[in-house]
Amino acid sequence: MFLSKSTHGVWYVYYVGSDGKTKSKTTRCTIKSDALKFLQTFKTDEHKKRTETKIVLLQSFTTDFLAFADGTFSKGTANIYRASLNKLLSIIGNIPIVSITPQHYDKYKMERLSSHLERDETRTVSPVTVNIELRTLRAAFSTAVRWGVLQSNPFSRQKLVPVPESSPIFFSKEDFQKLLNTITEGWLKEIIIFATLTGLRRGEILNLHWSDVDLSRKTITIQSSPTFKTKNGKKRIVPLNDTAFYILQSKANKSLSALVFTLNDKPIFADWLSHKFKWYVYECNFREARLHFHSLRHTFASWLVQDGVSIYAVKELLGHADVKTTQVYSHLRSEQLHKEVNLLQISMN
Repeated sequence: MFLSKSTHGVWYVYYVGSDGKTKSKTTRCTIKSDALKFLQTFKTDEHKKRTETKIVLLQSFTTDFLAFADGTFSKGTANIYRASLNKLLSIIGNIPIVSITPQHYDKYKMERLSSHLERDETRTVSPVTVNIELRTLRAAFSTAVRWGVLQSNPFSRQKLVPVPESSPIFFSKEDFQKLLNTITEGWLKEIIIFATLTGLRRGEILNLHWSDVDLSRKTITIQSSPTFKTKNGKKRIVPLNDTAFYILQSKANKSLSALVFTLNDKPIFADWLSHKFKWYVYECNFREARLHFHSLRHTFASWLVQDGVSIYAVKELLGHADVKTTQVYSHLRSEQLHKEVNLLQISMN
């Protein structure tokens, strides 16, 4: 909160409103000493208004925010918000959200890093997972600021957990073929091939409707529907290569369902699909046991980069909002740059 003199000589008070936006109010004073008196009174009145504001507890905010998240974000994103806010509640308690400080941020970080996985008590939660949760909480409190429930975000500008740089896990072409040879169910093999040729997320595949398919242009449209929300709510057009096009063409007009990928004309549950996929990964006894369904998306991107496709083209195909997200695949390109560096020639004579 500060004073500033306008060009016509009147002093104005500038302050941050309850909505987080900078606002101004005239003091109607042209003499600075009078404006300072106005400022002191204004500060007192603002403080009184804010202290009289209804106290919102973390549990109440969580309930309101999750109702908003369920109607705004994809199911997966909303579930991350739900899990993170509920974990925060269990760690710091149902306190007024105006009482949340950076110290609570650090407490959450430390407790989560020392927590064990629900399905494997021998392993702790990874730094990557904790960072996803911290970013999620930061975004939730940004919404609280926008709603006027908080004056400022207590989790903004706080440091994430340092994470050693690692490469995405993807299938080699030999391992991918071994996986296909092991799978006996035609419907599953079909989905796996389609996922690897398009780079689509699991939810995008299972919620793909025939109305989103344009066989004449060899494209599909990934967009939100009443029962499915895309990542960040964005719509994108995905081109089909010949094999992906053939898969859809061979299925067209043969199903009673509006969905493209079904089992006996019924929707396929996402978790069951992942479980089925993981079972075959274990059956193949791959050296890299961490391969999972999302690895097919990494495989799509990695194979393209290895074949010389630019990071920016891969970004568009994956639907990433920022090329920084796609940069994790850039190290694969360096292995294919011998032709480029050989353009530099210096005589040794």
